Amino acid sequence: MIGLHWRKTISTIVLLLYVATISLVVSSSTPQQFSLEDFQRVLRSSLDSELDKITDEKVSTAQETTNIHAKSKTLMRRRASIQNREEDVIKSRALFDRRSSGHVYTSEDIWDDIVRHTWKISDTIKRDEGKSLTRTTYNDDVTLPIPFLVCGEEHLDVNDIVASFNKLEEEALLVSSSDDAFCLVLSTTSVQGREVIDSFGGSLKGVPLPDFTKIQPGTIDEVLSKGWSVPFSQEQVVTKKSNATEMINHWERIIIVDFTPELSGMNEEADLLKVVNVITNDIQDMGEVGWYQKIDEEEKQQYSVDESTIDIPSLSDVFSLTAITTATSDNQRIRFWREVFKNGIESKHVCNTMFSTLFVKARSGNYSFELVLNPMDGPPAEEYESSASNPNCVASLVAALSVHPYVLSVKANFPTYHGWNVAQLMDSFH
Repeated sequence: MIGLHWRKTISTIVLLLYVATISLVVSSSTPQQFSLEDFQRVLRSSLDSELDKITDEKVSTAQETTNIHAKSKTLMRRRASIQNREEDVIKSRALFDRRSSGHVYTSEDIWDDIVRHTWKISDTIKRDEGKSLTRTTYNDDVTLPIPFLVCGEEHLDVNDIVASFNKLEEEALLVSSSDDAFCLVLSTTSVQGREVIDSFGGSLKGVPLPDFTKIQPGTIDEVLSKGWSVPFSQEQVVTKKSNATEMINHWERIIIVDFTPELSGMNEEADLLKVVNVITNDIQDMGEVGWYQKIDEEEKQQYSVDESTIDIPSLSDVFSLTAITTATSDNQRIRFWREVFKNGIESKHVCNTMFSTLFVKARSGNYSFELVLNPMDGPPAEEYESSASNPNCVASLVAALSVHPYVLSVKANFPTYHGWNVAQLMDSFH
């Protein structure tokens, strides 16, 4: 088990400012797009249920919406029960497309907005050597490679496609293969992605992998559930006097993160730790920017700003469901996600206790790693709001991991033999 190396807290807070009004010049050439239906045939992810939650919206007044959020401290949301996705429509007046009267904003419309946002991110995300993630104000060849889903027709050769992206075989992941098509995931820049896809004249299509599609099914519901949430206790040790409930709660809550194929299989754990530190530092930087953006002008005067990092975006600016605002600004599920960030990593406390107490464990082969939120041999959380016991911190962490270019998938653990392990633990105290 490896402890993360965290930045020291200093008395003078140096905050990072992102220019929200960034002017983007992106390529007008967009490769052949995936429809929502086509994408769902290839990859199963949390996006499916999330679209249901967004589109399963009842017409409600602003007062009713406020009450719904005020009375749900655990952030639990009911599961959608829509059976036919083709009939999914957004029933809230707030989600009618303003550009065309009478047009109802559907799951496909949301998908199209998410894809456009993901292309915009891929066109502008970059990292200068030794610095944080930033957004450029123009499209160039120095943007950061991000994971793409690429699908080709049956007459194409998988190895030829991989080579066209200047990748080795181990730097691509085959996710589906059938008699008429195959699909793989690899990391590339948006410029190279467009060039390669266009060069195959319609036989190949691809899309930057949207953030929410990296979150495994059920993960968000799991980490927000009462049974999974990290118990808050300033005493980590389970004693003989502990009751059954305390012992049932006493297991490590873990977020499992897979690297993109080109980062997978690092030779040393030390290399893995360096990459994880980069990821978590990026997330904390973007969280600080998000908090800074939300405070009023008078309060901003109390902090100094590092102008060299002015182009660092906030998490809310890069996470698709909080960034697409054209026709979804008043939707309850979208508001839910904004509240998660506001009370989580983009809050004033920026979930500092969660980051300072978690541990990293490399998984077999260094293809992935575990973030242990309540390590058994680690220090207890000092306060609730900024700890992993705050569901907003955990949910915003999952979302933040999904937006990172180095991450392929995110999921939460749940002990398979939980009941048996608890029984053994209780027996050991007799």
